Amino acid sequence: MAPVSRPLASSANSSIQKYSANRIQLPIVLDFQSDKGKEAITKWYHKQPTTLFTYLEHRKETTGRFRHEFIVAYLSNNTACRFDRRAREDMRGHALKDEGTISEDSAHVITKADTESKARLKESEVLMGLSIRTGQDLDFILAVCYAIQSHPEAKSYSLLHYNCYFFSWTLIAIIGHHTHHRRVQEDYWERSAGTWMTGFSGVLARGVAVTGSYRQEQPFWGRFTRFGRSSIGATWHQESLTLPVNHYIREGMNKELGDYFRKTPYLALGRILFPSQISPLLKRKVSLALQKGGRRGVQQFLAKTNAQSQTNSKLFTPIHPGKMRFGETNRLYGNTSSLANLDHTYHSMEKRAQSQAEAEQMRYDEAIDTFIAHSIHLRNWSNEYWSRKSAVHHVTRRMVDHFKQVEEFGFGKAERSIKRAEDTMVEIWVSVLHKSIMNDESEDESELHS
Repeated sequence: MAPVSRPLASSANSSIQKYSANRIQLPIVLDFQSDKGKEAITKWYHKQPTTLFTYLEHRKETTGRFRHEFIVAYLSNNTACRFDRRAREDMRGHALKDEGTISEDSAHVITKADTESKARLKESEVLMGLSIRTGQDLDFILAVCYAIQSHPEAKSYSLLHYNCYFFSWTLIAIIGHHTHHRRVQEDYWERSAGTWMTGFSGVLARGVAVTGSYRQEQPFWGRFTRFGRSSIGATWHQESLTLPVNHYIREGMNKELGDYFRKTPYLALGRILFPSQISPLLKRKVSLALQKGGRRGVQQFLAKTNAQSQTNSKLFTPIHPGKMRFGETNRLYGNTSSLANLDHTYHSMEKRAQSQAEAEQMRYDEAIDTFIAHSIHLRNWSNEYWSRKSAVHHVTRRMVDHFKQVEEFGFGKAERSIKRAEDTMVEIWVSVLHKSIMNDESEDESELHS
């Protein structure tokens, strides 16, 4: 995966004097909402002796009422950078409101000379450590902080939701996931998608054999013209007529499914942050592909039916009887009421074909549910991609414990709070990825015009 875009100025900064690794630095408030704040962050970043970190820790203070949590990135020059979120001191009284209050996110490089900050750091408890073999740059952490402050809800400090816990969870989950994700090659996603498609097709074939099979019959237009005169002139129960459209619907659905699994899994699955997203994502994406394929199948059926209608019988040369000349209609049917019946037949055909497409999609949807619930390949992939020691699993466990305690105090259902936190983190992750894609495209444009 390409490097994520950074919320920092890209101009040359070789002339900026660096901070000394042996002098104490003050914390900087990360204000991405104002031009002045962005300028201060850019200057702070470029003045650091190094911005490469190789180890990350999720820490928790052992004193205080709420046991504050924060993130520490260990830099390559034996210093550390601490990232915190608090409510702004003069606005903390509003932190219990659902909309929250103004947050104060900060970064603090702790140098060797800063013995006081180092001592406070040692008093805290390590909840998780994350080794980053190839190293990562601080600008990625800043990019995540920027995405948090750009989120309509997470930008505010809320004691129940978007607090120091959420801030720390988001940083450790996204950084850990990104570190692992960028090591996964695109061909791995393609192989996984191919395995899933094979497994899904097997489930689908068994399901169709039981519930969705149809027997080869005489083509609809052949049967239609065979009893044409007597049936058209008489009362015709059209709802008893089953259109042989399922073959076209299935062909259309299978083609769209194949296209989806060939073209989109790498990008779509790359946006997954939590394993809980897999099922709804696959259901949503596959369902959209099935809908598109069903429409394609119905259109192909109607087009072929239209062509057959003009060649199988001289009686039905025009597809729409309303286009027949009045004299021809009388000659064929003897009265114009037959024309109305036939016209109704043609106009209802598309509706009935669409209805069969919807019924067919229901069968496919059931097969999707079965596949997701019982697929060993999907389960193995999930276990491999999100190991029990992953940052995402760590964050999930922390969220469950935290929000169960919150529920015990009467502040909402734990399940709902976890879902809200997960959804917000995913939106922040996708925002970071989106900016990466946009940044890559703009860089490509610059290269083309340089």
